[in-house]
This record gives sequence, C-alpha cells and structure tokens, in this order.
Amino acid sequence: MSSLITLGLAGTLVLRFLSSDAIASGGFFASGEFDWFVTGPLDIQFSVGLDGLSIWLFGLTALLTVSAVFVGWNAAEEKAVGFYGLLLLLEAAMLGVFAARDIILFYVFFEFTLVPLFFLIGIWGRDDRRRAAVKFFIYTFAGSVLAFLGLLAIVLWHASHTGVLTFDIATLTAGLASHPLPMTPEWGYLQLWVFGALLVGFAIKVPIVPVHTWLPLVHEQTPACGSVDLAGFLLKIGLYGFLRFSLPMLPEATAIAAPWLVALGAISIIYGALVALVQKDLKRMVAYSSVSHMGFCVMGLFALEPVAVEGANLQLINYGLASAGLFATVGMIYERYHTRKIAELGGIASQMPWLAAFFMLFTFSTIGLPGLNCFVGEFMVLAGTFQRAWSGAPADWSTTYLTLALLAVAGVVLGAWYMLQAVERVLFGPLRGATAGEHGDHARDLAWNEVAALAPLGVFIVWIGIYPSPFLKASAAAVTASTQASSQAFASRVVASRAEATAEHGRSSAPDVDLTLHLGPSRIISTSNHLAP
Repeated sequence: MSSLITLGLAGTLVLRFLSSDAIASGGFFASGEFDWFVTGPLDIQFSVGLDGLSIWLFGLTALLTVSAVFVGWNAAEEKAVGFYGLLLLLEAAMLGVFAARDIILFYVFFEFTLVPLFFLIGIWGRDDRRRAAVKFFIYTFAGSVLAFLGLLAIVLWHASHTGVLTFDIATLTAGLASHPLPMTPEWGYLQLWVFGALLVGFAIKVPIVPVHTWLPLVHEQTPACGSVDLAGFLLKIGLYGFLRFSLPMLPEATAIAAPWLVALGAISIIYGALVALVQKDLKRMVAYSSVSHMGFCVMGLFALEPVAVEGANLQLINYGLASAGLFATVGMIYERYHTRKIAELGGIASQMPWLAAFFMLFTFSTIGLPGLNCFVGEFMVLAGTFQRAWSGAPADWSTTYLTLALLAVAGVVLGAWYMLQAVERVLFGPLRGATAGEHGDHARDLAWNEVAALAPLGVFIVWIGIYPSPFLKASAAAVTASTQASSQAFASRVVASRAEATAEHGRSSAPDVDLTLHLGPSRIISTSNHLAP
C-alpha cells in the first residue's frame, strides 16, 4: 500500500510538472527547503525539487518499486516485514537522490542506497550472497567516497572565491561558471583531478568497463525484486551524477575526457555483448546485457551532441523499463523451474503463453525493435555519434569516432543475436530438463500479482516507442542547460585542434616550397619551356 500511495503521489507530481513552466525554463518544480544543519560557517539545507533531469527518474523509481513488490510477493515467506521494509527504504533513498538540491543531502541519499540493498542481498540472496553483498558494498562505497571528495573540492573552491560555504547545487553550478576550477599546470590541473574523482564514483554505479565486475555476481545472487530495483533505477545514479555535476561544473575536464569516455562506452557495448553471448545462465546473460546497454548511455552522453545526449537521457528510462521487465520474467521462470540454465529450459511458450509474451516484449525492447522504446533512444545516440564523427570531432579523432560509432552498431547486432538466441532456446522448441518436469513445479501461467508487475512496464515501453515526444520535451531544456558549458568547451577544443592540424600541415609542406625556390633559374626555365606551346 505504501508503494502504491507513493506511486500515486509521484504520478501527480509528474503530471503537474508536464503542465508547468519548468519544462521551458529548465528550472526546478515543486521545490522546498528548510534549515537542516546550520552552524558556524556551514549552511546545509534540506532542499528538494524536481527538474527535467530528475522528473522521469523520480517517476520510474516509484513505478518500479511497485513492480518489485509484486515480483517479490512470495519471495520472503520468513522475515517479510524486514524484506518489504528494506524495499521501501531503498525507494526512499532513490527518491531522495533524484530530488536533492543540496550536495550533502544528495550524498546522504546516495550513500544510503547501499544499506537496504546490502541486506537484501546478504539475507535473501542465493548461496554466494555474502560474497556478493560484500563486493557490492566495497565497490560502491569506495566509489562514493571518491565522489564525495570531488564534490567537497568544488564546494571549497567556490567558498575560496565567494567567502560563502554553500552546498546548494544550483549556486555552485552558477559559481563555477564565473570562477571555474583551474586547468593550468600551476594548479596541477585541479579540474581534471576533481573530474577523475567524480568519474570513478559515478562509473562504478553505471557501471562502465572495467569497474563493472561487481554487477553480474550481485544480479546472480540477488532476489528477482532486488534485481528489478538494481537494474531499473539504481544503476541510473551514475549517469544522473554526470549530468547533474560533471558536465555543468567541470566543462574543460569533460571536454578533455569526452573522447576517451566515448571509447569506454563503445568498449562496454562490445564487451558486454560478447560476454552475454557465451553465458549459460539466463540471469547472468541479462546482467551482462545491462553492461552493454549502459555503454550506449555513456557513449551518447559524452558525444556532447544534442541529439545523442537527449537520446542517452531517454535511454536511462528505456533501459530501466526493459531491463527491469527482463529480470522480473527471469525470476518468474526460476520460481517455477528452480533453474536458470538455458540448456535446461525450453518450450515455455507452449506452457505459459503470457509469460512468454512478456519476455518477448522486453527482449524486443532491449534489442531496439522499431515501435518500442529503446529503438528511439538508440537511434538518437547513434545518429548523434555519427554526426559528431562526420562534422564535429577533433582533427585527430574523426576516424576514431567513426570507428566507435560502427562498433556501437555492431553492438546492436550482437545484442539481437544473444537475446533472440535465448528466446529461441528458452521459449520455443522441445521441452527440456526442468520444463519437461524433471525437477520443476507444475507449469502455471502468470498470477495476478505478476501481471500487475509487468503490465505497466509494457504499457510505457509501447507508449515511448510510438509517441516519445512528451518524454523528450519534458527533459530537453534541462539537458541543454546541463551540457551547454561542456559542449562549448568541447567545440573550442575541436576548433583549436583543427587549426593546429592545418598549421602542422602547412609546416610539413613548407620544405617542398623551399625546394622549388632553391632549384635555380635553369630548372624554372626548363619547366616553363616544357609547358610552353
């Protein structure tokens, strides 16, 4: 009931936001604040609000929590109060992350997301749950501490210029536009170091290769409802952090790092797809597909091309819906047959047509089938990346950008390969192993709570695929404002690199000119006589 009430309130906020002036201005909506920790030089406010960057993630969190509760309806026969209490705590922490307008408040919620998921994995996970819980905690805690140090450096730099120790995100963003962190040798390229600290913290959350190794193990050991939350909205904090802090506050460092992060995004796409292709466990396959899909978001975001950035922002919602649905259906299959090994499953469609239909819908969404949500975002990301390669890349990166864009296209093909292969093996063909009744329960199609968990996800998947305009329009102004400084810094670097390349080309051709001038009159006359009629 609590999750349903929260969903109703979150839906009301989303609808009011869509009719507000905040869409056009890119400003905050439904904001409020009060003194929280104000003593001496500190001015920490409990300040919350929603804008175009956070509104859909806020709504997605509320929606997927309801789905997680329905997916885990029978998952915790013992200690049920603690189980559902932790799910609600996780929801509260995530809603706080997306609504926070103060850095300290953001960090408190950011860190608190570790606690409920740690216990959900450690208590209700599978056989290797303790190792998975500890690995998850160590990775994410270490990353979040580095991110906090980076944010604290931003606060102190701003205070050194204004004399005001504020943690307000909007104030810091405006302040760093006036007095940016230095990118000079005298200051040790401070802005780049701060960007690196935020990068590590947010990259682990995404996760980006090579800091992704905690994710498959955690998904494998986590109950299905925990995987729904983890894949659906918890992994989105990293990209949200880049949009909220790194791009608007550290534009010069972002411009320097952008090509390398586009490359890491492409590597994540290919690596995740290839590893998913050889997986024998259905849930691990979906986990590695999450690594591959989040690579598209990283690639689109750091292409710093408006179309690609808006597509990456939309993909946060798209992949949240599709991956949550896949993990939910995989959990339902496991609940019936007590196995996730692809070789032991087959012919499920003949036994449970509705479950098979939802599994196929979420599969077609993740592979970018036209008419479904992920096609829209992937198309925008790829179009923007190719546009960057053809017309807006640094002089020495044009070919590399084009190669990376082609690798992303190959990732789409690989994604379709392993997902459709899994559909063919698991849903169709002869009954095998567990589905033949060797060690599975009697086959039953979806129960009411499972339909309630999956149907809303399917509705939004089709809605965004057919009519994405409202979802893009709500975020466009905020995304543009967030990326404007970094886009301008990157454009300046492109112009400078091309000017340098032109000058270098002129210098390299100069010896040929000198050689002609020093050949002497006889050679010039000889050439002229040869050309004369």
